[in-house]
Amino acid sequence: MNQNADDIEILKNQIADLRKKSEADRQISRDFISSVSHELRTPVAVLRGSLEALCDGVIYEPGQVSEYHRQMLRESIYLQRLVNDLLEFSRLQNDDFEIVMEPVNVYDVINDVCRSLRKIATDKKINLTYENNGQNIFINADYMRIRQMFIVVIDNAIKFTDPGGKVEIKSGFFYGRPMISVSDNGCGIEESELGSIFLKFHRTVSDKNRSGSGLGLAIAEKIAKRHNIDINVRSRVGCGTEFGFIFNKTIDKPELCDIID
Repeated sequence: MNQNADDIEILKNQIADLRKKSEADRQISRDFISSVSHELRTPVAVLRGSLEALCDGVIYEPGQVSEYHRQMLRESIYLQRLVNDLLEFSRLQNDDFEIVMEPVNVYDVINDVCRSLRKIATDKKINLTYENNGQNIFINADYMRIRQMFIVVIDNAIKFTDPGGKVEIKSGFFYGRPMISVSDNGCGIEESELGSIFLKFHRTVSDKNRSGSGLGLAIAEKIAKRHNIDINVRSRVGCGTEFGFIFNKTIDKPELCDIID
């Protein structure tokens, strides 16, 4: 009899836990839809207002018409970026979403990212450097996801650094664990904001961040978690910011035959 009572009590607790989880999931869904609606409202309103002004003939001077066209193009680009980031974030948020793991040398990933972002840095007169010290870090990873994670952070570093500044990428160790650090001497992040930078749709209030979707760092954190990578952030306003990527699970240098197999 006591056993039956205990089983019933366990079942009641399990049902209660499932209800709580279900309600939490529904709340997350409601919050996500609310946030997406908020993010879409402004660019859609700008596009509609601009089109109405052009269609109604309110704007007809060639210079003004060109400016309205440019504005609509900017809003369309922002919307495309937002939709792409939303899809990416949604996929990574699903624990069942499979990512392809294979032996990856993080050194190769960083070199690849630096090649991709070099022109952006050069055009802005930012000195982008990678100091490797001969350190290779081999991990089982999805190459393109890890590349995307570093692109988000390094691109942000370039964005928030004034012309003539520098962005430095270094290999090192954090309490014996391999680490890649990305530091800049840009505007820095307010201490009150540091705890929120990985939240979806969080954007630093800055003229440098008008085109951001607010999902880049949220996506980067999701990728890091899927690869057992910790991210530490240090920042001082007016001095710069440093992101540290700490690898908790590395592998020995893979043999060529292992990769082929």
